Order: sequence, then C-alpha cells, then structure tokens
Amino acid sequence: MEAAAELAQRLRAAANERLAGQEPLLLVAAPLLALLAARAVHAAAADVADRGLRTVLITLAMAAVKLVPGVSGYIAAEKSKVVEKLQSGSASSKKDLRTELPAVGIPDGVIGDLQALKDKDVRWQGKCSGTVYIAGSESEGHFSLINKAYSMFSHTNPLHQDVFKSVAQLEAEVVAMTAALLGSKEKASGGQICGNMTSGGTESILLAVKTSRDYMQSKKGITKPEMIIAESAHSAYDKAAQYFNIKVRRVPVNKEFLADVKGFKRCINGNTIMMVGSAPGFPHGLIDPIEELGELASQYGICLHVDLCLGGFVLPFARKLGYLFFSYNNKYCSSYLMFSNCALTPCQQY
Repeated sequence: MEAAAELAQRLRAAANERLAGQEPLLLVAAPLLALLAARAVHAAAADVADRGLRTVLITLAMAAVKLVPGVSGYIAAEKSKVVEKLQSGSASSKKDLRTELPAVGIPDGVIGDLQALKDKDVRWQGKCSGTVYIAGSESEGHFSLINKAYSMFSHTNPLHQDVFKSVAQLEAEVVAMTAALLGSKEKASGGQICGNMTSGGTESILLAVKTSRDYMQSKKGITKPEMIIAESAHSAYDKAAQYFNIKVRRVPVNKEFLADVKGFKRCINGNTIMMVGSAPGFPHGLIDPIEELGELASQYGICLHVDLCLGGFVLPFARKLGYLFFSYNNKYCSSYLMFSNCALTPCQQY
C-alpha cells in the first residue's frame, strides 16, 4: 500500500515538473478539445457505419458544392420555380377554383360541373401502371356494378361494427378469401393466417412495421429497434421508420436487382426486429429471394415481412399456371399483407 502511494507521489511530481512551463489555460483547454475531437470522430465513425462511406462522402461533397458562390442561390431559385408551378396550376383551373363554402347550396347542375372537371383527367385506361387496376369504361359493365355497390354502403362506418354488421361481414369475407389465396386451407399453414383490411399499401406497411416493433419488444425486450430493407423496397418503410422511431439499415441490391441475402446477414445485430422482402419489388417488378430471407430470419429469430402490395395479388393465380416463385406456406415468414401468426395481431393495435 505504501509502495503504491509512493509511486503515485513520484508520478505526480514528475508530471508537475514536466508541465511547470505550460500555460494554465492550455492545460485546461487541451483535455476538453481532445474530448470534443474524440466525440466528433466517434460520431463520424457511427455515421459511416450507419449510412456507408459512399453515402457520407456524397453528402459531404454536395454540402461543399453548395458553399461555392452562386450555387446555393441557383438551387434555391430552381426550387422556387418548381413550388410556384405546383401552386399556380393553369389560369383556367385557378379561375374556377372554389376556396369558400358557397352561400347557397349548389343545385343539381353540380353533376354537370363535376363531369366537366373529370373530363380534364388523363385518359388512363390501359395506360397508367400502378394507378388504377381495372380497365374499361367507368360507367358500364363491371364498373357500373362496383359503383352501385359502393353507393349502397357510402354512409357506413366500419368502426361501428355493431351498427353496420353488413360491412363487418364483407370485410371478414375479403380477409378470409385473401387468406385462402395464401394457403390458409392447407395443412402446412396451421390455420394461422389472419388479417384485416387497410386503406392501402402504405397503411399495410405501417401496420406491419409497427406490429414487428411491438412484437419484438415484448419477445426480446428490444427498445432501439432496427429493420433491414433493400434499396428497392418501397419508400413507405422510411416513413414507417420515422413514425415509429426505427433505425433503417438499407442494403444495396445485387447484380440482378434483388435483395442481397448476404448483405442482409451482415446488418443483423441485437437490435434487429425485422427484414423486408418484396414480391414483387416496387421499381423493377422482381421477386426477392423470399425463402432464403425466411431461413435467415428464422436463424436469428426476427420477423420477415413479405410485401405483396403492388402486383403480389397476382402470384396465387400465377402458381396455378405453374409459376412457383416461392411457397406461401413458408414457415419462416411472419407476415405478408396478412399475418401468418395470429399472435402478431394484438401488436398491430394502438
């Protein structure tokens, strides 16, 4: 004990002797500056680890370009032009634009006004991908039947199923039909496929991400969740990550523009709650290696969401024609547009 105290005293004396000629301010400031520098290096390293060196360098290069005299002003001017164009519209459309409630109710002639407005729309029939999913006349045939059916239930509220039992039954039937397409009646499914109707693809993605977050928190206690997606995944996953405070690890696609399974594996850590596979992907219409992703998810005990949003509904019918892209009864998948495990359903609710 005495030896340790003596050694400490010697070190103290040696340090004081060596620093005797230094400015007191320097002695105080140097450790603080070193601490700030270490913190900056740590933050930069974490940023590179999260976004990749290439993305970080591009971001820095863009920031440097904006510092060049005139460049920042040019970018701001171009943005202003775009905003002005979006806000202005054509002179005729601004002239006819209603911005206040009319003092007197509009007569039956409003239908004619609406038709004139609709006539200005693009003739989309058979020419717009990912926009409208039924071709043909909007006033005849199947469209006429759809419009009549919609009009019968336009004043219902699915939130109140005790009042509008008809709508509750229709939703249950659609869910059951979709589950059957995904193999709910086959023994391999275990009768576990369930789900509910959403307002569209984005809400389906939001609910899948929220469900995975809450499920993995209850199962593994993960409080700093991360999800792994390919660069080809829909942009709604970024929206979901922002909504639900989830870190996104984005993996470049391979040479075939598919999700890179090895890249996904490198991103898995103790905070990973889910991976995303697209069937098909939004930009290319290609189907990711779902079963390989499923095996990876099963190996690490994380969720796999298979996004069948845009075009995936065709796949069950394609299977009947002999095109087997992947098995819907894949035991590794925790959710499609539906849930293949009913234990996930409570985690969807707020």
